[in-house]
Amino acid sequence: MLTRIITGFFLFVFAGLWLFFPVAETASARFLGLDIFNLVAVLIVVIGGWEFSKLVFPDNSVSTAPVSASSGVRESRNLFLKRCLYALFVFLSALLSFKYVVREVSLGDWARPAEILSNLSNGFVFWILLAGFAWWVLATVMVFCYPRSGVMMRSWWQRAIYGLLTLIPFGVSLMLLRDTGITHYGDDPYIGSRILLSVMMLVWSADSGAYFAGRLLGKHHMSAHVSPKKTWEGLAGGVLLALAVYGILYGTGMYTVYYSNFAALTVSAVLAVIFSVFGDLSESMFKRYAGIKDSGVLFPGHGGMLDRIDSLCAAVPVFLVSYSILSVLLS
Repeated sequence: MLTRIITGFFLFVFAGLWLFFPVAETASARFLGLDIFNLVAVLIVVIGGWEFSKLVFPDNSVSTAPVSASSGVRESRNLFLKRCLYALFVFLSALLSFKYVVREVSLGDWARPAEILSNLSNGFVFWILLAGFAWWVLATVMVFCYPRSGVMMRSWWQRAIYGLLTLIPFGVSLMLLRDTGITHYGDDPYIGSRILLSVMMLVWSADSGAYFAGRLLGKHHMSAHVSPKKTWEGLAGGVLLALAVYGILYGTGMYTVYYSNFAALTVSAVLAVIFSVFGDLSESMFKRYAGIKDSGVLFPGHGGMLDRIDSLCAAVPVFLVSYSILSVLLS
C-alpha cells in the first residue's frame, strides 16, 4: 500500500508538470508547453500500444503442450517481433493522427469548444473522434455480454483494431482539449490544462467513490465474468462523489469557456464518469481473455500504463464528443 501511495504521489506531480508546463515568454518559444504536452501524449499512447500488444498477441505457451528449447526460443522471438510491429503501427498511427490535429487546430477557432466537431469539417480527425465514441458504446455492450462477446475477440486483427480505437482517439482528444483556447493563448495559456485536469479529477473521484461504496454496499455485480468487484452500488457511489467534485470544480472556475452551456457540460461530465468505469472494465475484459493480470509493471504498485489510463481512454473522448454534440442540441 505504501508503494502504491508513493507512486501515486509522483504520478500526480508528473501530471501537473505535464499539464501546466511553464509557458515561455519569448515569441519564438510561445507554444513550447504545447509541444512538450504533445510529445508526452505520443509517448503515453506508444507505451499503451506496447502494453496492448500483449493483449493482441498473448503468450499462450503456458497452456500449450511442452516444446523443445529451440522451438520455444523461436516462438518467443516471433511473439516479441509481432508485439514490436504492433507498437510501431500504433506509433505511426499516432504520429499521423496528431499531425492532422495540429493542422486542424491551426485552422480552427479553438476558443469555442462547442464548435470543435464543426471546425474539423468532417475530416480525418472528425472520424477518429466519432469512431472512438462508437467504440466505447460497443465496448460497453461487449463487457455486459462477456464471455459470449469473446467471439468478437478471437482474431488478433480484431483485438488490434480495438487497441487502436482505445488509444488513438484518446490521444487526439487529449491534444484537442489541451489546445482549447489556443487562439487566446496570450491571455490564458492554461485554459485547456484546467479542462483536462477537471476531467481527470472526475475520473479519479469516481474511482475512489466506487471503491468505497462497493466495499460498503456492493451486492449487485455489473459484470461478474469480467470483474467480480465492480458493482452497481459502487458505480452509483462513484457517480455521486464525482458530481460533488464537479460542483466544486464548476464553482472554482475550472471549466472556463465551457460555462456557456451548463446542461451540456453537466451531462457530458456524467457520461464521461460512467464511461470511465467501462473503460476500466474493457481493459479487464481483454486481460481476462488473454489470461493476463496486469498490462505491465511500469508503475510500482499500479501496474502498467494501460492500468493507469484505461478509464481516461474512455472518459476524455466521450467528454469531448458529447459536449460538442450536446452544446449544439441543447443550445
